[in-house]
Amino acid sequence: METQPKISVIVPVYKGEKYLAACLDSILAQTFKDFELILLDDGSPDKSGEICDEYAQRDARIRVIHKENEGINKTRMGGVTLAKAPWVTFSDDDDTMEPDALEQLYALREGTDIVVGFTVLPEQRMAPDATIDDCRRAQISGKGIPPMPWAKLYRRSLMTPDIFDFPREIDGEEDMIMNIRLIFKTQLPPHFVYRCIYHFRRNTASVSHTKKSSIRHEEAFYRALTASIPKDVLPHYLPQIVGLKLNGLFPIAYSNPGSVADKDQPYMRTLRDEAKACGYKLSMKERVVLKSRCKLLLKVTGFGELLRRFINYRLSSLR
Repeated sequence: METQPKISVIVPVYKGEKYLAACLDSILAQTFKDFELILLDDGSPDKSGEICDEYAQRDARIRVIHKENEGINKTRMGGVTLAKAPWVTFSDDDDTMEPDALEQLYALREGTDIVVGFTVLPEQRMAPDATIDDCRRAQISGKGIPPMPWAKLYRRSLMTPDIFDFPREIDGEEDMIMNIRLIFKTQLPPHFVYRCIYHFRRNTASVSHTKKSSIRHEEAFYRALTASIPKDVLPHYLPQIVGLKLNGLFPIAYSNPGSVADKDQPYMRTLRDEAKACGYKLSMKERVVLKSRCKLLLKVTGFGELLRRFINYRLSSLR
């Protein structure tokens, strides 16, 4: 009689032959053994599918699905549909896990629907008595809860098809909205494993690193984001949304300062109105990107903020 695994590990695979073996080795080396590994070959044109089949012959916990290319969201949803376990976690095909990652996550599953681990430890931790409202604010702002689906354990029953339904205009940034939708489907605050249990390989050829920031993209992204929050509570989270919108302007100010200098366009007007409506306190750099029409000042400010983020990322990776 077939027994139900406790965790389903879902790995979408596409053009992953270079690092796929390291990814799979790290999963199969987990100290927590009671899991199934679902590998979804999303029509990969390289040898990724062959590598998946080779690993499946070695370990009975592996299931391989070969299919036509559908993209990351439909592939993840397909993995959830196939999952047999009550808990699911995701990995990209070029990343690796610490040996006790699944053990650490599963140990904190009681009394919650989401367990959060980290690739980089946050500067600020959630308070032990944080409410679901506190956690929703942290998820929207990205401060305290990372936006990615990796290094997290989710109760599978949360993952209905609407979680993965995204417009094509926001390809490369679905992860944040996916997690916002999930945290609004639960009334239980997540539990946290404050350790770096997952190692993200910064693949500069991936969609998330090749997309170009633009005002048009920001508009599409925030239409999807705000539609993911119940309308009756949306005003309650406006300060976090405004902060996130301002954060997204810095890369555009650097790469295309003229688009941010046009303060009469609807997106910029709406953002100013929202900031005023929720009493958002602007920092000096936020005031520049929101109100300045000077292209040179915008470019310098954008560059300074991107440099600060890069330095912080490098420093936090060393901790």
